[in-house]
Amino acid sequence: MKSIMTLVDFSGLTDQVVKTAADIASASKAKLIFLHVASPEADYEGRKMRANVSREGVASEMVGYLRAMQAIEADCRAAGIDATAILVRGTSVRGNPTPKILKEINRIKPDLIVVGSHGHGRVYEALLGSVSSAVVHKATCPVVVVPARKRVPRGK
Repeated sequence: MKSIMTLVDFSGLTDQVVKTAADIASASKAKLIFLHVASPEADYEGRKMRANVSREGVASEMVGYLRAMQAIEADCRAAGIDATAILVRGTSVRGNPTPKILKEINRIKPDLIVVGSHGHGRVYEALLGSVSSAVVHKATCPVVVVPARKRVPRGK
């Protein structure tokens, strides 16, 4: 295995996803590529409404993502892992990163993808979609899905 792409969304699951990917990369001596898709034109980032949609607010948010990606890369490099962080601009006005993620997967052609799953359930996924589900179904390489530690029981 030469390269592992890890999808970073800066949710509460990010640390687990990064650790899983780093463990696999360390064991296999693979290059680790972290990818985050930021959509500065969207009023939503992921499924959350932006707190500050002003030009300054969005610019500050983008700088924050860049610094966070650089920190993830630096931590992995300090642990002896060949890592690269990539922050790309999304094209969805609704903040949906999936089309850009799939485009980057096809461009980079990793040997493995690591992605988190928030475990929202089928109804949520049917209404709003799921990045992990789209990646699993459309990627041409194996995908490791890191589940959220706490699952929300049905009906609650």
